[in-house]
Amino acid sequence: MRNSVNPQRSRAARPRREDGAITIVVALVLAVLIGFAGLALDLGKLYVARSELQNSADACALSAARDLTGATALAVSEAAGIATGYANRALFQSTNVSMNVNSSVAYSPSSSGPFLTKDNVTGNINTIKYVQCTTSISGIVPWLISVLNVLPGINIGPSSVSARAVASTTSAQTSCAIPVFICDPSKFSPAASYLQGQWLQGKGDSRTGTYNQGDFGWANLNGTGSSGTPDLAGQLTGSGQCNLPAIGTNIGTPGNKSSLDDAYNTRFGIYKKGTPPGDGTSVTDFTGYAYTGSTWAAGANAYSDFVNQRKSYTPYQNIPGVKLSGTAAAGSVYRSGADRRLPIAPMIDCSKLASSTGAPVTKWACVLMLDPMQQGGDINAVHLEYRGLASDPDSPCATQGTPGPSTSVGPLVPVLVQ
Repeated sequence: MRNSVNPQRSRAARPRREDGAITIVVALVLAVLIGFAGLALDLGKLYVARSELQNSADACALSAARDLTGATALAVSEAAGIATGYANRALFQSTNVSMNVNSSVAYSPSSSGPFLTKDNVTGNINTIKYVQCTTSISGIVPWLISVLNVLPGINIGPSSVSARAVASTTSAQTSCAIPVFICDPSKFSPAASYLQGQWLQGKGDSRTGTYNQGDFGWANLNGTGSSGTPDLAGQLTGSGQCNLPAIGTNIGTPGNKSSLDDAYNTRFGIYKKGTPPGDGTSVTDFTGYAYTGSTWAAGANAYSDFVNQRKSYTPYQNIPGVKLSGTAAAGSVYRSGADRRLPIAPMIDCSKLASSTGAPVTKWACVLMLDPMQQGGDINAVHLEYRGLASDPDSPCATQGTPGPSTSVGPLVPVLVQ
């Protein structure tokens, strides 16, 4: 007997086979769609992690660069960098970054490298000007994209991300300078140096034998051309010389000025009419409290007391024997004062003052204006306290604390270069 196929059963089996094929296709399409969605999400996750790692590397480099003093061991710089970098977490602030001693922080005299770890640096460390920090994190598990692993030949696993930053130091933006030069003692014969807190005398020092070759005198910071009294007076009553000449630039020395006492004394809150003008110039310091041989017997290191007088806005105390052409303002005026008695001043090679081309700037100093100028404007009667170089890390001269232009002379501050 011949077998026969039931036509109705054959027709019913075909849709079931087709339904199975469609199910597989739909599953694959869904996997691909989810995979592409996961690609966007997981790439975003890696981007966030990369940004967080960059923050960590930047913080590490800036912190490590701050200790590139040439005298501080590189181990101190490395420790500061790693501690700061490690404090910045990644993966939405949920995971510590990976930083290791003697591998994550490296040093070089050049921004282009090669960068070597502290144990591999050779030579004098004062040549090291750049530090590089590298941060990383591994084992970042994807959220969704791993569903593509169902496709043949695809194997998506955890990812790793890293970041790099290079930093150095540069001079901060500084306060403006007063039109006064200070002799660089390293140019004396024999060479000498000033001590921090030492009081400097105006013109009349006999070490070099000619006018304005004492510890300090008037200077034209605009160049070697003539500079009249009004120009210098404007710098004293105003903000000072803000466009500073570069190291090595010759500056002019206009000699003694007999009528600068009024302008000089405004920084002590001493005015001809007893009150500052209403045009916004001639702003006093926060204190007019002055220091002379009679009021400060030590004859040095008045700065710490000056800081205390500023806190209480102490006015000028009318020192007996000091004859002024003006009178001190009321105590309330000092409360609206400003940083006026801690300026910077150029140090110059005073052995070259006799030249008509002026004398070259060798350094920049931070000074404290100690006492007002007596009537007649003789600079020989006033004193400045030497507070170190303007670039010293502990310089009290006001700075903005941010990197400045090439002529800036403030304390060194860290800055990212890559």
